Amino acid sequence: MNELVKECCEGWHEGKCRLSDDVRGWGCRLMTCLPDAMPKTEHDRKVLFHRVYTYAQENGILECPHYREAVIDEVIDTPSLMAEMVAVEHPSRAVLLSENFRERSNKLISTKL
Repeated sequence: MNELVKECCEGWHEGKCRLSDDVRGWGCRLMTCLPDAMPKTEHDRKVLFHRVYTYAQENGILECPHYREAVIDEVIDTPSLMAEMVAVEHPSRAVLLSENFRERSNKLISTKL
């Protein structure tokens, strides 16, 4: 398993893996592959699914025992969830994986449990 995914799994809290507090994202904070625009056609949805799934595969996220790849379809099929991601000014992958960000995220998660 990818070392970053392994670290993330160790700090996982049931149902709490999100891109941010406000945005569910693809159901994993390591999934920083955000859409540029809302998919308008079935072809657009297929292209987006392929892009996101490939990203998850290449980055070892599919190896995470907590990740459900069905989330990709759920998000693509839910306009409000897609709109959240299109509108977000997302942090870089480096910021998401930084120790400071993880500490803040874990504190926020633990206070909400």
